[in-house]
Amino acid sequence: MKTPTLHQALQKKIGSVYGDSLPATIKFQDRAGDIIEKDLVEATLDEIAFAMQLLQAESSAIHARRGALERLYNLAREHRCLGSDSVAVIAEEVTK
Repeated sequence: MKTPTLHQALQKKIGSVYGDSLPATIKFQDRAGDIIEKDLVEATLDEIAFAMQLLQAESSAIHARRGALERLYNLAREHRCLGSDSVAVIAEEVTK
């Protein structure tokens, strides 16, 4: 029987809800502003905290883009644009 890796053991300990999402590598920003990628099992607890900060910033940016797209979609529907209309056509209609 094959012994699980340290990463697999951590996944199991964390549980099925989050364990499957535990990355094998993390990315974080160093003091110089460079993005560093490191194997999770070699990372320090501080590096995990920095990786969480970077993920939060990425999550916020994704949330903002989704919100903007949703607002554009709703504006288009309010102006009776069709699903096959291009954004150029929609922009002309909603900015009248």
